[in-house]
Amino acid sequence: MASDAEFDAIVVGSGATGGVAAWQLTAAGLKVLVLEAGPKLSVKQAYGNPVSNLARQLTQRWFTGAQKVQERHGGYWETNPRLYTDDAKNPYTTPEGQPYAWIRGRQVGGRSLTWGGVMLRFSDYEFQAAKRDGYEVDWPLTTKDLDPYYAKVEAFFGVHGSKEGLEQLPDGEFLEACALSPAEEKLKATVESKFGRRVIPSRGIRGRRQPEKDGAFSKLSSPGSTLTAAHATGKLTLRSDAMVVRLEIDEATGKATGVEFLDTRTKELHREKAPLVFLCASTIETLRILMSTRTAAHPEGLGSSSGVLGRYLMDHVVSNTYFTMPGFPESDEYELLGSDAILIPRYRNVGQDKAPFLRGFGLWGGVARLKFPGPLVKVKGMPFGFLAAMAETLPHRDNHVRLDETVKDAWGLPVPHIACKWTDNDVAIAKAMRADCEEMVAASGGVVTPLTELVRTPFISGFMKKMEDEWLLTVPGLFVHEVGGARMGTDRKSSVTNPYGQLWDAPNVFVTDGACWVSSGWANPTHTEMAITARACERAVAEAKRRNL
Repeated sequence: MASDAEFDAIVVGSGATGGVAAWQLTAAGLKVLVLEAGPKLSVKQAYGNPVSNLARQLTQRWFTGAQKVQERHGGYWETNPRLYTDDAKNPYTTPEGQPYAWIRGRQVGGRSLTWGGVMLRFSDYEFQAAKRDGYEVDWPLTTKDLDPYYAKVEAFFGVHGSKEGLEQLPDGEFLEACALSPAEEKLKATVESKFGRRVIPSRGIRGRRQPEKDGAFSKLSSPGSTLTAAHATGKLTLRSDAMVVRLEIDEATGKATGVEFLDTRTKELHREKAPLVFLCASTIETLRILMSTRTAAHPEGLGSSSGVLGRYLMDHVVSNTYFTMPGFPESDEYELLGSDAILIPRYRNVGQDKAPFLRGFGLWGGVARLKFPGPLVKVKGMPFGFLAAMAETLPHRDNHVRLDETVKDAWGLPVPHIACKWTDNDVAIAKAMRADCEEMVAASGGVVTPLTELVRTPFISGFMKKMEDEWLLTVPGLFVHEVGGARMGTDRKSSVTNPYGQLWDAPNVFVTDGACWVSSGWANPTHTEMAITARACERAVAEAKRRNL
């Protein structure tokens, strides 16, 4: 059935990038429809409480088995499992012996409801990496191009941080940086004097994965931030339980005329029309929608004319190092938030450094911030610490997504087939960052301590062992930083979108989530994804006024 509603733009997805698109497009005066595949949850439904959340987690683990993939992500055990998808209803396939952990959140707000709020800018070490090492291609962007949009996002969310003047981690518009703990000050002094590497306060939002004090959604989430701002304009319509199947294309013009979507409760097919479409469904979902949009001109899917649609899928390689710090007291004074932690910015292949691998990595972590319930802890009287080392992975054409027509999801749609594996360079960088972490911890007086030595009960200890083994070299997808598949560029023969995220094949369709990425960089992707989206919105509004769409 067709709707009589008229919209200036349709945004597919309501998470971090969909929220920014809704905020920016409505602020420009456009009437916007946001379509979200999952339900609209109340604050109570979204966050639950520790008792009910644990009950759901254990029920899923021991009885239903419906979240076997989702439970592999550490964040699953910190929040309401309702914020993670049902694997049985939402299957996907992978090649034999080549696992991929697709971690998903399908509800209004998407994965922003489980986001940590770390906000790091990319530098030209990321955007222009190919100029330095000759591998693959550069982004058609520089950090200067995104600077005003980074600043806009930082001002909106209120990002804390310190100005350090680092070439590899550009400064932003920051509120006051958060204090380091005494043990972190010790780590900082040692690492900077002994290794010449910087240890700085984290850059991020002072928000938690729980309701605000007034009972509202966390400001980390789009329902508590960007979607609220969009609603305030009176220009936003949000429809939940609306899974987009494909875009509708005018064969004569090649442009999108709207979208076709299923009501996930009734399986009824609907259509909505608009002269502008933003795909912000998250990387792999956006690729699914593009590949499902098949026309006579594009039989392999919209955006496939270059032959790279679905190619160059990436994630971050991550390795966690846990340790204790003898000589320092335990403390409840220091929180662990996106803004409250430490950063060791990338130092490999920066300046004159020449590592035996391409690209680099950085570290996020803390000491005296990681807390386990008292009865579960084996080691007492000293603070725990951790360093999460996160590395750039190289784009490879063979790492890809395609549709698997032989397997269908609960709504009868073909599912993604995800083929992604680590390369020799990825393995080399993972080993190097693990060794660096252990060396810096030891030099600072810390003692590397496996998770299994931190907790008492067999169930938790066994789970910790499994998680720690996986995170020594993560399964692709497990860190939830998947990007690529619809890369941007300046040549339509080798890219899917132009530098603004506009599809070469349909210029009134913008792809601004992680799918449009050229390389993964080393830093957390969300801030850059939001800045790319804000920039694309400005472009879309300007082009619409010129009638170029």
